[in-house]
Amino acid sequence: MGGLVLALGYLTGLVSGPLVAAVGGLALNTFGRSLRMDRRGQVLAAAGLAVIAGALGIAALRWGTLELSELRSVQAVLGPTVLVGPEPAATAAIIATVAASVALALWVAALPVRGFVGWAWTGLETVSVALALVTAFWGPKILLVPDVPSSEVVSSFGVWAIAAAVVTIAGVGGGLLARMLSPSVRSGLMIASLVAISVAAGFIGSTL
Repeated sequence: MGGLVLALGYLTGLVSGPLVAAVGGLALNTFGRSLRMDRRGQVLAAAGLAVIAGALGIAALRWGTLELSELRSVQAVLGPTVLVGPEPAATAAIIATVAASVALALWVAALPVRGFVGWAWTGLETVSVALALVTAFWGPKILLVPDVPSSEVVSSFGVWAIAAAVVTIAGVGGGLLARMLSPSVRSGLMIASLVAISVAAGFIGSTL
């Protein structure tokens, strides 16, 4: 629970800090859940987290900063990471977003979930990952950030909430569908996501 609270604190703007702190909260949470997984589930959960962290790292490289506030600010001026050129950078961001979304669904599929409470908790965990991805690739997210006029908060909240909801639904819905797939297919999709993140890293590296 502590990892989830930590991640949400950074991602909602209640606490200022670097992107890696939010990733650390997600990693702590995943580690706690992995104690109740079998070996295959642990590998998939760890790989999923690696893809998500890699995607967030690509966004950080794109803008040359790890600070969440700076990621929000630069996107407030220039636009969402996935839409801002040059073309190799935008392509890298799109690939990273797709790979992270697939990895998120596989990560959800690997989690041991039973009953309503288990799915409610998994939903919260998925929301935390969705917030991280939205902050990195679709910002700005200014909710709860100090010294921001209320009119700006209200005007930005709708788009931000919809983007986060779409990623969350894709993660949970995709996780439910992924549970119907064979273990070998899930492993293949995770490997493809890892390869995609490597390709995206190559694209973003060419712009530095």
